[in-house]
Amino acid sequence: MTTTCNLTGTALAGSIRFVMNMAKPLVDDVEAGRFSDCCDTTINHPAFVLGHCAYYVGYCMQMLGSDIELQDSDTDLYQHGAECLHMHDGYQTKEEAISCFMNRLEEAAVFVETLDDSVFERSTEGTFFEGRMPNLASVANFMMVAHVTFHLGQVSGWRRIAGFGPTG
Repeated sequence: MTTTCNLTGTALAGSIRFVMNMAKPLVDDVEAGRFSDCCDTTINHPAFVLGHCAYYVGYCMQMLGSDIELQDSDTDLYQHGAECLHMHDGYQTKEEAISCFMNRLEEAAVFVETLDDSVFERSTEGTFFEGRMPNLASVANFMMVAHVTFHLGQVSGWRRIAGFGPTG
């Protein structure tokens, strides 16, 4: 019996799950009341970062053919160019934000593992990424891994400004 392996999806899923493991220690010790604190700066706080990343991982899933629905309220809060707001009551609580982020990333990892490599080979023509990236594999790698990692670096910086030390 032969089985086919979705090399792209398998590689992406492994990276997504690795990023999930990096994220948890960055936010575990943050008090719930400080989760959307900008610390008197313009830095992105954890509530914004996790919501933004979860939103765009879902957006990428849609590009890959998922029927996942994104909430209009999330679009307003997290779309590209949205301002990170200090102590805004529209953000999820710490527990909700972490849960949503982790669930979305795990959902994405499972989803990409089910896709045929031909999905990843599709052109970016007609998308925001046209002329920037050649195919959906590049987009998925960026949106589900590099983009998330970039923003987790912001949480690491936020931790220092907020008076938290480095993680384990």
